[in-house]
Amino acid sequence: MLPEPQLKAFGNFYDSARHNEILESKTTLLLHLAASMAIGCIPCMEYYLPQAEKEGITAAEIGAVQAVVMTVAAGRVNAQLRQVEKKIAEAKTM
Repeated sequence: MLPEPQLKAFGNFYDSARHNEILESKTTLLLHLAASMAIGCIPCMEYYLPQAEKEGITAAEIGAVQAVVMTVAAGRVNAQLRQVEKKIAEAKTM
């Protein structure tokens, strides 16, 4: 468990990120949900999905976010494989 000063500092940081004056609340919430999906944080998704419903975010909007997260993840896997293939090919020429 974080000591009280760090817990308070994290809470302030979280609040300033979640309730910023730059992005609309809906956009920020969708970003939180996307990040939760991207890192596989089930407790976060369990928190943000009901928040999204309260915000009036539709299932289609959540699906669009999910699709973006999935494409980024798939692109990362593809890039990693290409990087390994290149490394192996370079090692063969040495």
